[in-house]
Amino acid sequence: MKFLPKALAISALALMTAAAQAADIKIAMNGADDTATNPEAAFAHGFADALKGTEFEVSIFPSGTLGSEKERFDQVAQGLLEVNLAALSTGFGMSPLMKGVQLPFFFESREQIDAVLSETDMLEQMNGPLLDNGVRFVDVNYIGMDIGIHNSRKPIATVEDMSDLRFRALNSEQIALQEALGATGTIVSWSEVANAIQTGVADGYFNPPNSAIRTGHTEFLKHFSPADITPSSRIVLISEDWYASLGDEEKDQIDAALEAGKKANRDWVNNWASEVRTKHEAAGVTITELAEGEREKMAELARATWATSLPDDQLSLWIKARDSVAD
Repeated sequence: MKFLPKALAISALALMTAAAQAADIKIAMNGADDTATNPEAAFAHGFADALKGTEFEVSIFPSGTLGSEKERFDQVAQGLLEVNLAALSTGFGMSPLMKGVQLPFFFESREQIDAVLSETDMLEQMNGPLLDNGVRFVDVNYIGMDIGIHNSRKPIATVEDMSDLRFRALNSEQIALQEALGATGTIVSWSEVANAIQTGVADGYFNPPNSAIRTGHTEFLKHFSPADITPSSRIVLISEDWYASLGDEEKDQIDAALEAGKKANRDWVNNWASEVRTKHEAAGVTITELAEGEREKMAELARATWATSLPDDQLSLWIKARDSVAD
């Protein structure tokens, strides 16, 4: 390289560095690297396995080893992290339209969300401000069955049963839902949830059933009501700067790997569906079905929170997209 003109030498070195970076893929997630209990791990390994035999080498970083949700989001934006399995809420600041994915009692099924993302332009619209900041939202990542109601105190079969309970909330949108249903909410970080419930700061949380099983929270959360509030979703983010630097063949390989990860995630959730009730009951959890008409009552009460999450124009976009793929 020393015999090349200086400008050409620098250019060649830059290309070599870019190629090395393109071949090394880091995929980070919040949960454990355990495909038996964690559907995000299923995505990560499905993605990695699909790239075997290519020039790409994938390293998986579980359990928040590359930082908090916010820190990992920033790393993706800076091009330091190629793939991040992230909390949906991490993108709200840049792209508030993303809040539509978690609207309570809005979607009929996980399949309906997938159809909206693949058959309408909602993914493109959510990505508009993200791409400007170096982040690409490529898909949702389901982390279990639909969200239900866990608590440590009593069976819940009606809206009224929640009136004296306080639930852990992930964010202000979830507090708005809990209050709409007659309960109270308090924001608690996930790492502090067990302590909060055991000390009475919170009585439970709104989460998919596998959350309590995976974390061992079934030791003190002895009641669960399947309310099917919304599919439990996280998201897959990739570095736009990294992706844009790839050649056409490399992009095709990454796109195929992302699709393989998606399939592994969906297969995991579908397989889990047949096991979750048995696992809950084996852990001593009482499962209480909602009384007739109570889910419809919850859905009607929750409808008012849609407008607190999204302005009318954005909510209309989601309603139009959902209705366009409805059965």
